Amino acid sequence: MDKKYFIVIILFFISIIGLASTIFNIKDFFVPELLVLLLFLISAVIITYNLYNQRRTAWIMSLFFFAAYLINITFLYFYSQNQALFVLLILTTIIGFILSIENIKGKIRTRSEYEKEIIHEAKELVKAEKHLEEEIPDIIVEEVKPSKYLVETRVKKPKKKEITKKPLYVASRKGVNYHELKCRWARKILPKRKIWLKSKEEAEEEGFKPCKCVK
Repeated sequence: MDKKYFIVIILFFISIIGLASTIFNIKDFFVPELLVLLLFLISAVIITYNLYNQRRTAWIMSLFFFAAYLINITFLYFYSQNQALFVLLILTTIIGFILSIENIKGKIRTRSEYEKEIIHEAKELVKAEKHLEEEIPDIIVEEVKPSKYLVETRVKKPKKKEITKKPLYVASRKGVNYHELKCRWARKILPKRKIWLKSKEEAEEEGFKPCKCVK
């Protein structure tokens, strides 16, 4: 797992412990804030689970978590006497907020690059088909001897040369599994690390193992 996930988990831990410490040091709004603390704790567990499974919505959930936490801790500032703890929680929240935004942008860029690559490959396949159609004639003219005339004979169009098959699977240069193109794990592979595979046999020859998505 990437180190940024561990950073977010540490930020969650600091946030929950800091909020609990703040709540137990004030008397006003104790019960409502205790419920808020429980809600934040459950949210942190859910987000951590989604981050571990590398789901797209995890960073969006993290962004809302830190936004809500910032609002809540700002409200508690007026009832808390521990200024140092408040500053620590504010810094923790800001770091988590920025980290979430950066990862959301990264996901959008990766998806955009993947779509551009697929469109480019589709265009190349269309050009290859047109090129083959132009090179293969529909009519073959044969000369019959000793006749002086040319006999035009229509024959069946030869079969086109086999066009390079469109890749059916993809793997990462640093991974051990190969995936179908629609697999969510395949979409997470960086373009520069992608290895395109035409069949299961080719993937196994390259030393890759099938992902759960491969049927």
